[in-house]
Amino acid sequence: MSFNNVKWITAFLYIVSILLGNLFVIWFGIIHVFGISFPAGAIWIGLTFSVRDFVQRFWGHMVWYFMLLCAVLTVALSWQVAVASAIAFLGSESVDWLVFTLMKNRSMKARLAVSNTFSCPIDSLLFVTIAFGWNIPVILGQALVKYLCGYLAWPTIDVSERLYQKIQSNEIGDLKKAAADTAV
Repeated sequence: MSFNNVKWITAFLYIVSILLGNLFVIWFGIIHVFGISFPAGAIWIGLTFSVRDFVQRFWGHMVWYFMLLCAVLTVALSWQVAVASAIAFLGSESVDWLVFTLMKNRSMKARLAVSNTFSCPIDSLLFVTIAFGWNIPVILGQALVKYLCGYLAWPTIDVSERLYQKIQSNEIGDLKKAAADTAV
């Protein structure tokens, strides 16, 4: 699989997870599972934070284009959800981006864990308050669900790291070969 294919797959997963998160909020609103109350979309948005970190890993700061695209697409679904999502998204994803960027010399697991630790509660506080009003049990429930769902990506990190390094080394090897062929 080429580096370019992996890049586009991560971007696609990111966009789909945001759209599904917003659609679940629109369709199901606040749900109650095992005594925890949270917006139904939190299941998908929890994954979004982890997938966004992979998108940034492969796309760099161009991740902002995908973030803006998702905000625009959400407007077509519901104005109320779009406003809540966009504000929460801007606040939490900015923090996630900053923490992930500042930790560039750390492992992917550390970057993902720490960036999610800061961004999930910010997103939960902003989104729930704007979309549904001040509701501490739902804010806390959403943050918890997002943390748990975000860590579903945990088993894929080692595999993606190896794939990323393998693709990088193959691409560099191909570039060196192409440069050598043109120099002859």
